[in-house]
Amino acid sequence: MKLRSKHGPHFSNRELGFLFSFASAITVSLGLAGLADSAVIKMPKPLPNIVKSYKSVFVHAGRLGMNDSGVQVKQGDYITILAKGTIDLWPRGGGKIYGPKILMSYKLSEKGSEQRYAGPELIEIRETGTIYLSYGERYNSPTDVHTGFFYVDIIVWKTNDPKLIAKFLEESSLAQPKDKELKEMAQEFGKRQEILAGLQEKTKEIKQIEQALSVMEGKEGTETKKVAKKEDQPTVTPMDKEIDRTKPMGTEKQLSTVVQKPQEEQKIAEELRERLQKATHAMKELEEMKKKLTEREEKEAQLLARLDSMERERSIQSKNLPVIAVGYPKDGISVDSEYVTLFGVAEHDKGISKLEILVNNKRVGMRDHKDLQLDPKGRKRIEFSEQIRLREGQNIISISVQGTEGLTNQRTISIQLARKQEKVYAVVIGINKYKNFPSLRYAVNDAREFYRYLVEVNQVPKDHVWLLLDEEATLDKLKTTLGTVLRRHAGKDDTVIIFLAGHGATETDASSPDGDGLEKYILPYNADPKDLYSSAMPMSEVARIFQRISSERLVFIGDTCYSGASGGRTILAGGTRANVSSAFLERLSQGKGRVILTASDANEVSLEKEQLKHGVFTYYLLEGLRGKADLNGDGVITVDEVYHYVSEKVPRATGQDQHPVRKGETVGQIVLGVVR
Repeated sequence: MKLRSKHGPHFSNRELGFLFSFASAITVSLGLAGLADSAVIKMPKPLPNIVKSYKSVFVHAGRLGMNDSGVQVKQGDYITILAKGTIDLWPRGGGKIYGPKILMSYKLSEKGSEQRYAGPELIEIRETGTIYLSYGERYNSPTDVHTGFFYVDIIVWKTNDPKLIAKFLEESSLAQPKDKELKEMAQEFGKRQEILAGLQEKTKEIKQIEQALSVMEGKEGTETKKVAKKEDQPTVTPMDKEIDRTKPMGTEKQLSTVVQKPQEEQKIAEELRERLQKATHAMKELEEMKKKLTEREEKEAQLLARLDSMERERSIQSKNLPVIAVGYPKDGISVDSEYVTLFGVAEHDKGISKLEILVNNKRVGMRDHKDLQLDPKGRKRIEFSEQIRLREGQNIISISVQGTEGLTNQRTISIQLARKQEKVYAVVIGINKYKNFPSLRYAVNDAREFYRYLVEVNQVPKDHVWLLLDEEATLDKLKTTLGTVLRRHAGKDDTVIIFLAGHGATETDASSPDGDGLEKYILPYNADPKDLYSSAMPMSEVARIFQRISSERLVFIGDTCYSGASGGRTILAGGTRANVSSAFLERLSQGKGRVILTASDANEVSLEKEQLKHGVFTYYLLEGLRGKADLNGDGVITVDEVYHYVSEKVPRATGQDQHPVRKGETVGQIVLGVVR
């Protein structure tokens, strides 16, 4: 039988807080007396060779502010903090129990900035001082009653070698097989350091390979120019009448010598390209692993922000009204990205019947709640996370929550969008007349009109756009413009657009990574059908050029095709048609912010039409960019909007014979144009 006082609780909240702090202090003093039993790692004595110093302490509920850990560190030291345990922020209200990654923070010196504990990592000490620990001063007040504590180990290392440290943590975990938390920490440290070390190693390897290839290609170009110069001065003999004048005397012998001489170098170059491809693929996998780790840490940070906001709002709002806490964005901030993620939580003890989000007085459709009118019984807690598109200047976001009893609360946030002055660079290529291939009719017209759109409508400066037409678009010129000039000009935050209208071709190649036994080529003006390998641009080279460009917003638009079928912008160089894999488009789109937009699927043709005076794809691309693709009416045309437009128009105009393709992923949207 439970007894209750008729006169209410024996202690006030303040008194309970004092008693709990007193009890915690006794617990801590007892715990410090048996330090080895309370530690995260049962550190052997004497200390292992890898450890310079070590201390195990408590971070306990009820103690305000940053607390001195007693651990002294010097500039140049490397440390790792290991923490486990839980703290309950609301034991009397049903429990809000969190671990150290959500609540704990630290400072590396008395005057240092407070940092959130994100898990086990190798931390470099940049200033001599003392380490301070806290579970979040913002959640403490004299009237709060929080319970629980964290065990914290602070290890100062004799080395900064992450592999040795990871091995030590793994061995410590194996020595404590029942400690699942320690096992997870050891695995997390090992994975984090493996990713960072791998990225550094692959970045260095790729740079070295690119430098080696650049040197070899420079030699190859020099030899080719020497031969070309000699070709322009043919040898004349008395037997000229019996000799084919299209092949100047001595050319074949000279070419043979040049080919034989660099044979070994060509083999080395191929091996280097293969190594580069493998290293790039490995780096992409490591970046994906890092991305997942970062996403997890961001989710933990978002939870912390929600918690912080909820505790603050709960303390100032009436208990009769729903509580709205916004983790991000903060009111009054300025951003340079047109997309932000709004996340937060709404709570009401009696239930929530309606949740609504407005951006500039327009309602946002919520992904996780198809019907904003919720269950009549109500839900007591709703977490929301929505991607919000901002307009230039001031934006007002309003979150409205209605309780089941009809009472409504509203939270309003103001955000300023001030875009960075990023630049746009473009290369526009159009080839009608080929030296050794059949001509096209409207590729040059496509390129000229796309150039005009960029310069006149988008107002891209003329010195930011390179236009290569017909005989200007030689192999050397393409490689120089794309691989050197564009690379030197375009920075990380700039947008790069590459437009190509012309012939494509395939050639049998058993080493093709696409699984179809074919290499795909872009044909420059001077391509030789008998020697595509040395006279055309293979997709492996195009992919490498894209990887060399630092911009994180690169769009390649191609009104060309590779199927070898008649009637389109493709050449059957190998003599036999084959089934072309679209995997080469995946190769081109590898890397951050790479988007490929092509006129047709891999085994289709890209058609030209007399009545349009354009390639069908380019005609509708330009029509969409001039306004018809602006699906949401915001005056801005994105890659996704224009792809949606051409995907409807092109198949209809070609009797379903041609279907545009989009490959690649981006964070946010890439803007291709504006409506004026």
